[in-house]
Amino acid sequence: MNVIKKRAVLLLFLCAFIISIVTAVIFYMQDREQEKQFEELAKAVDQDYDNISYRDGSIAPSLPMLDSPDCVGWIKIDGTTVNYPIMQHLGDGEYYLHRDYKGDYSFYGTPFLDIRCTTESDNCIIYGHNINAHKMFGALHAYTDEDYYKEHPTIRVRLGDQTYDYQIVAVIPTNTSDKLYDFTDASNWDEYREYVELMLNEASYRTNMGEEMEVELNRALENDALEQFFRKYQFVTLSTCRTWVGRDARMLVIVARQNKKEL
Repeated sequence: MNVIKKRAVLLLFLCAFIISIVTAVIFYMQDREQEKQFEELAKAVDQDYDNISYRDGSIAPSLPMLDSPDCVGWIKIDGTTVNYPIMQHLGDGEYYLHRDYKGDYSFYGTPFLDIRCTTESDNCIIYGHNINAHKMFGALHAYTDEDYYKEHPTIRVRLGDQTYDYQIVAVIPTNTSDKLYDFTDASNWDEYREYVELMLNEASYRTNMGEEMEVELNRALENDALEQFFRKYQFVTLSTCRTWVGRDARMLVIVARQNKKEL
């Protein structure tokens, strides 16, 4: 290789190095800006959480400080980084996969509700990216440790104009073919029972809510009274990736509350 070729190769390597450094700096700045936006939004919501209401004329409920009819709620886990809006864009189920709550491009994306769900579905499936440093739904992976669950057993979720404390039912390492992804609204009590049994059977460990639910279900089966168990609980399923395991690997954290509404 002559001197000219060596210099050309060296120049190419130098250009590639500079481009990689510039790209890393740009990514870091975007990362910090996105994180700052969510932190400021979370702070504003924390100060006025109970006054979140519907936007007049919108197709979905909205937070007053969010200029978007796509905001259908909020999720917060005390003592963790999880404190985010929940979005849903009708007509495009993955709209917020790589968009912030304003609709601009974001590597983080924003947690979003499955397009098949309403805020009153039997099981509201919410998706969020697994971001390093426990950002977005990356924090959910800590629930693989049972001791961590015991320290953070409650997840506060606002769906529409109601806020509830949901208790963790099951933590499930799984994949995209899991039948639990089919559970949004059960058409009858047998279907509802099957999904509840499935999540309890797939759980990595037993939780207090899981044990309570199992007792209630067994009692209903023994008394031939499944209709009394039907929609006794509303579920929220939080889904994120396990990219280090495989492209289709997922982590589910399923929470529930007793459903007090008229059925």
